[in-house]
Amino acid sequence: MRFYAFAFLAAFLLAFNFSANSQSCDDCRYISPVFDSVTVETVHFGKALTIEGDTQQLYMDIYQPFGDTATDRPLVMFAFGGGFVQGSKDDWYVVEVCKHFTRAGYVCAAMDYRVGIDYLEIAVGQHARIFFRPMQDYRAAVQYMKADYAELGNNYNIDTNKIFAGGASAGAITALMMMYCDTVSEMEEMYISGDPLDDLGGFNSTTGFYPNYSWDCMAVVNVAGALIDASWIEQGDVPVISAHGDEDDVVPYNSGPFGGITFGVFNLEGSYVVDSIARDRGVCSYLYTMEGKNHPSEDLGLPYIYGVVYRMMLRMHALLEDRSFCCPLEVEVTTGDTVYYGDNTPPFTLNAEVSGDNGNPEVRWCEIPCTNGSDQWDITVQPDSTLDFVTVISYESGCQDGHLVVVADSALLVQPPPNGIGELSDAVSMSIFPQPASSLFTVQADMSDYKGSDTSIDIIGIDGQLVLSKAFIASGNTLNMSIDANTLASGTYFILLKANGELIGAKKVMIAK
Repeated sequence: MRFYAFAFLAAFLLAFNFSANSQSCDDCRYISPVFDSVTVETVHFGKALTIEGDTQQLYMDIYQPFGDTATDRPLVMFAFGGGFVQGSKDDWYVVEVCKHFTRAGYVCAAMDYRVGIDYLEIAVGQHARIFFRPMQDYRAAVQYMKADYAELGNNYNIDTNKIFAGGASAGAITALMMMYCDTVSEMEEMYISGDPLDDLGGFNSTTGFYPNYSWDCMAVVNVAGALIDASWIEQGDVPVISAHGDEDDVVPYNSGPFGGITFGVFNLEGSYVVDSIARDRGVCSYLYTMEGKNHPSEDLGLPYIYGVVYRMMLRMHALLEDRSFCCPLEVEVTTGDTVYYGDNTPPFTLNAEVSGDNGNPEVRWCEIPCTNGSDQWDITVQPDSTLDFVTVISYESGCQDGHLVVVADSALLVQPPPNGIGELSDAVSMSIFPQPASSLFTVQADMSDYKGSDTSIDIIGIDGQLVLSKAFIASGNTLNMSIDANTLASGTYFILLKANGELIGAKKVMIAK
């Protein structure tokens, strides 16, 4: 066991500078944001019949780093969630994920796919059609990008050997199904065969304009996804990089009904089972288990996104460097997974503990804003209000490992409610949207038990300080109040709803400028 340099990357992900002259920042590409803006282009990649028999045109938003001159760039395909009944490529978290990958130098493509459930299909045991239609559309999106590379001029400067099939929730299920349900016999295990399968175009069918291209990808990036049968993963299949909350009651972390006990009508095998079977069969797999976390939602907000995407990038980067993240090589940080302000006084001297090596591992650290970088064995950092995450990578020969550290006293870290509030109150049903907000957000709450009350909304920063207060009389059954966020800095805030001086509701809101 040896101690080596702590490779450093910390981020307030929506605001940073990039020095084009810094070779060290070039070395941090694909593991940290090094671009400060992106471009987005919408393309038409296919069309298909919905369950109602209508024709749906399929579009895809393609994100690129603004000003990037690199070629042969990796591509992240990303599909939205929504339980196969709702969702859009324009959903806020899809946009955030794609922007984040793109600022790190990737090209990211967020695609449409058909949603909708025909419950008659479920009744006759053909529920797998729910998954097969999105699979067809996902295939079409990948095929479009390969066709653009081969015959349309490679407008996005991608390398089609470096495509990651990604998604969240239903989108992750679709990506996993597309990559691992790859034989007719496996499709028949999904209770869809013969005429029903032929009615959808047959096993190899897609809904795109370029059906002669493959939909093979380099790896799967799975956030809260699952397979009907994880044993479809076989030796020689592509790696899978997963993140999943172990308290997920929508898509099971282990195995169980899709939609939970209340609404579930068929079983799925979640990321834990996917990871276990992949490892047993020699398929490289990484699983980030989010302890105590439920299914992804707006309440989890930006910290959830950033913590997941950072960890996934570290493993994706290993594949891009033609290394494996499934070797004995392991790097950890001696200070632990979290560095707390208050318990420590900056500057911090950070070190990495490397084990499982053969005597000659290297390390890399990157600072964000990315104005400096080094491969030295030790580094002292002076964190400030813009530093939120720290990562280290270590690599040796064909192996690579990475580790993420959180800088706890930051505007993007989810903190307990300040000022002794305790657990967030749920006396009333309360929601805040959009998440994250940039200029305006709406506070909505059920006030039927508090009509006529002296009511107030307080906005509290994570330091416990009152930022804004609005007083009013609750006049109806439902509160719909728009709040101007233009004066609020980016970060996490607590919205406290009070009636007659009593706290009746509290929610977090993420502000991202």
